[in-house]
Amino acid sequence: MSAGIAWRASLGDVWQLSLAPGSVARLPWPLAWRLSQQLARRSGLYAESVAAAASAPEWLPLDDSAAFQRKLRLVTLLDIVDLHWSRRHALDAWPAQVQIAGAWPAQGAFVAITFHYGTGLWLCRALRRAGHKSQFLSARFERSAFARRPLLYRYGVQRLAEVERIGGEPVARRPGVRKTLLDTLARGSAVIGLIDVPPRLAPHGQHPVSLLGQPASLPDGLLRLAAVAGVPVVPCWVEVDFTSGERRVVIGQAQSPQPAEAVLEQLAASLDRLIRAEPGAWHFWCEWPAWLRDAAPLHAAGFSNAAAKGRLQESAAAGRSP
Repeated sequence: MSAGIAWRASLGDVWQLSLAPGSVARLPWPLAWRLSQQLARRSGLYAESVAAAASAPEWLPLDDSAAFQRKLRLVTLLDIVDLHWSRRHALDAWPAQVQIAGAWPAQGAFVAITFHYGTGLWLCRALRRAGHKSQFLSARFERSAFARRPLLYRYGVQRLAEVERIGGEPVARRPGVRKTLLDTLARGSAVIGLIDVPPRLAPHGQHPVSLLGQPASLPDGLLRLAAVAGVPVVPCWVEVDFTSGERRVVIGQAQSPQPAEAVLEQLAASLDRLIRAEPGAWHFWCEWPAWLRDAAPLHAAGFSNAAAKGRLQESAAAGRSP
């Protein structure tokens, strides 16, 4: 990357990660929503995220590609706005534009399973609001992978730090965190993790599933963790109302983590429905083509993903923690 390109990228990151979302976060909600909509109409905003989702029309019929791209920009913006808002507010603060549907288990530990979808930071706050401490399971987050984008790296660090502040437990970084997570569950805290993770980022325990009508895969690590700890799993996600900008934290029913194949099929069906309903709210279009290539052998014989690195890279845009 030349010095000129690097400088333009840094200026873009200042605007996209700090100035624009920070300004939105300081406004009363009606004004914040109107400004967010105006910003999302700018084709240059989060252009990398839009470009990374260029293959989406190959997998889903999109009636309006411009609206799809606008929603991608809007969800990305809101996700970053939420971080700016959260860092400036107390742990018990809860805005009126975020609703909760469902309830966490009243007592005991559990594994909350979610997706790279919507604006997930509210899951952490919803757990805290219900009296649950939580530990987020993250991929490795290394400065070297963001050498050309130091501000993007700083944003990722700040996001994980806020997840720790809300959850009251340190972020656990895979691989090699099984004992840490089991200890967390044994103390009665919840563990929260993302399950729509491709073989590149989760090299072990991938199972074949159907997603968007394609032979994909999901990892069973969170289910195996819950089974060993003897705790239930709770599907959850955050939906965005693109008419009003309101968010809805959806908390599913607690259920047994076994049999893993059946639970993964249910989770894949939920994710499939969410993506089809609002494809612009899914953050992992950037992974999708390679995901299908890596998962294809799993639907045949001799699947192996031992060479996957399991680390976040710049292309994953800081990994989209909650």
